[in-house]
Amino acid sequence: MLHTRVVLRSKVWWPRIDKDVEQLVKACKGCALVGLPNPPAPMKRRELPAAPWIDVTIDLMGPLPSNEYLLVVVDYYSRYKEVNNYKNITSLQIIKMVKEMFSRLGYPISITADNGKQFVSEEFRSF
Repeated sequence: MLHTRVVLRSKVWWPRIDKDVEQLVKACKGCALVGLPNPPAPMKRRELPAAPWIDVTIDLMGPLPSNEYLLVVVDYYSRYKEVNNYKNITSLQIIKMVKEMFSRLGYPISITADNGKQFVSEEFRSF
């Protein structure tokens, strides 16, 4: 809309030019297709758990240049992070690592993960 106003003002002028340009651009279907997308809805902030290690999130990052993946686990309360690198990122490998970590730190009440194939597998769900 701003670009259209600038171009028109350099060539012509009439009273209410800004308002007319705004109405024209809002009604233009082509302008809507190539214009700026609607801003996304604001992200909702998660409620902070009452204590550490109640709610954790788990995610994979990679592949890195060394063909390894990072398994990242973050506690929502304390922001404590555990990062481990693996070449083999099967569900069974992730379950093995998570069991070892939980044996040291305790089992959380909930685990949040994305829809990575390792996290939506039957093995991980039954875990």
